[in-house]
Amino acid sequence: MRSKAWLPYVLPLGVYMAFLAVQSDANLVWLYPVKTLAVAGVLWWFRQSYTELTADRVTSRGAPSGGAAYNVILPVIVGFVAIATWIVIDPLYPKLSHTAPFDPSGQYVFIAFRLVGAVLVVPVMEELFWRAFLIRWLVKEDFKSVPVGTFTWPSFLITVGLFGAEHNQWLAGLICGALYNWLLYRTRRVWACVVAHATSNAALAAWVLARGDWKFW
Repeated sequence: MRSKAWLPYVLPLGVYMAFLAVQSDANLVWLYPVKTLAVAGVLWWFRQSYTELTADRVTSRGAPSGGAAYNVILPVIVGFVAIATWIVIDPLYPKLSHTAPFDPSGQYVFIAFRLVGAVLVVPVMEELFWRAFLIRWLVKEDFKSVPVGTFTWPSFLITVGLFGAEHNQWLAGLICGALYNWLLYRTRRVWACVVAHATSNAALAAWVLARGDWKFW
């Protein structure tokens, strides 16, 4: 039913946020793996709904120039630029909250799930919500009828603002949200945003693990 077309895009994020509401340092080691598996399970259940993730999907406006290689390289570049900005500006602005970072040193199963969640699950979950659903739903309630990559100022500004508010590092979130939106408009492909988001999260994970900079996790 058209009235429930939003459910596959909203429910995974809703499950993620529900776990986040009860998450704490005391239960994080076992709850995070459960959360990762639960969200991945919801995404898998609704997998046939995500037509926007088909790699060769092109809107009626035609394919962007540059070829297949360009359309893989550009998301990776955007992902690295986004996370480099995230790290560099971190000391320069106040955060939404100030809590001591959780140090998972020696918790190898947790770290493995954290990597899987950050690189494989969260990018798919978030990009389906923000760039496949919300940015089009803000244009028209029947969002499936809105071509991927359709630009309007209200949908751009609202999604960027909410994406920033979702993160404790709100300024970095605003910048990353704007970059991922730009990538969507440039490529007209949601999967490009997934690749960029996964690249950002993988690079951040490498930074965190190499330097023990747990505040980013």
